Amino acid sequence: MTLEQLERSLALLFEHARSGGVVQVDLEKRDYYWNVPSPEWVDMTGQPEVVVGSLHDDAAELEKLLEAPERASVVDLDRVAAMLRAISDQIAF
Repeated sequence: MTLEQLERSLALLFEHARSGGVVQVDLEKRDYYWNVPSPEWVDMTGQPEVVVGSLHDDAAELEKLLEAPERASVVDLDRVAAMLRAISDQIAF
């Protein structure tokens, strides 16, 4: 999958979320989540060690990214992934 295809997919999915009434990520009812860090999340030969993430921290760091785009890092992609998961949960439940 190319980045362009992924970007177009995300645009379609954001429109789907909006049409379902989602206008923001609901952080009131949730914060902490389990995460399997890289590269363990794709290594099926062992038992991964999970770490705890925070949606509130992710949101704060992504807001900082908007103010200073030059600080972008691979960790920000993980933060966005967590936010996307939270949106998925909002729509599903």
